[in-house]
Amino acid sequence: MPVLQNAPLVDGKIMHSKKGSLLKRWHSATISPKTCASKWQGQYWEDQDEDRVVSCASCRSFDPANTRCSINFGTPLRKCVVSSIEAHFHNCKGEEVLEIGFGRFKLARNLIVRSGGRWTGVDPQQDTSRKLQLGSGGYGHASELPFADATFDRVFGVQSIEHWGQRAGGVRTPSSYSDCFQEIARVLKPGGSIYFDAPVHFHGNEMFIMGDTEKLRSLFDPAVWTNVNIERWREDSTPLERYTPSPTEFRDWPVEIVSYPAPEVARAKAEGVVWLLVVTAQKVTT
Repeated sequence: MPVLQNAPLVDGKIMHSKKGSLLKRWHSATISPKTCASKWQGQYWEDQDEDRVVSCASCRSFDPANTRCSINFGTPLRKCVVSSIEAHFHNCKGEEVLEIGFGRFKLARNLIVRSGGRWTGVDPQQDTSRKLQLGSGGYGHASELPFADATFDRVFGVQSIEHWGQRAGGVRTPSSYSDCFQEIARVLKPGGSIYFDAPVHFHGNEMFIMGDTEKLRSLFDPAVWTNVNIERWREDSTPLERYTPSPTEFRDWPVEIVSYPAPEVARAKAEGVVWLLVVTAQKVTT
């Protein structure tokens, strides 16, 4: 089976083709909640132990006639991100939805608005002077959300949760995941839901680099959270190529990984594949 590493690098930065960028923007601009609802109706995963497995062969985005993913842009990881967003955000009618770390990728935002929800975003890289109000984006962080209690029906993040507790880069002091989830629960309405996705064997906090789903589950206090589910997208890539981390990611691993034994880390480097972890949960109603 072929092995694919990350996109080409120039001066340490991942380079994407102009065509791929245009296709990504076009997909986001033309996304239809109705089409996504039809594509992803019913159970799209296989239950395995405590988790939900979405293999390439069983994914709704897989094109068996041509043995390829039908998402025609991005890395294998990005294709999974797009598919997962399509599956989770095609019906937000009447919902107040908060995105943490919104950046420039608008696929989820467009689905939320087009399906009848209202999108609000916070991002720590926004200017601190940018006024934040419901229905727009501005400065904020998961550990300190500038909203009243029980404001949102849904809180989510796309490729952001792994950076909350990140050590490498020295941009800011790493946040406590327990504190972040406590703050998220505060702004969620009773019965409200969360969605966060992150790459495994890639970058960010050690919990995500090592794919430690047990540790992630332990962050959800059963007195606060229920229906905690973890989806594993593309961990089983058959019949498509394996997607492995590159030496670029490995550079930060010694800084990030401080709680796992060296043999485990070595095994992750030698044998690990990059896959998408998705965690969803609901806030209890009482």
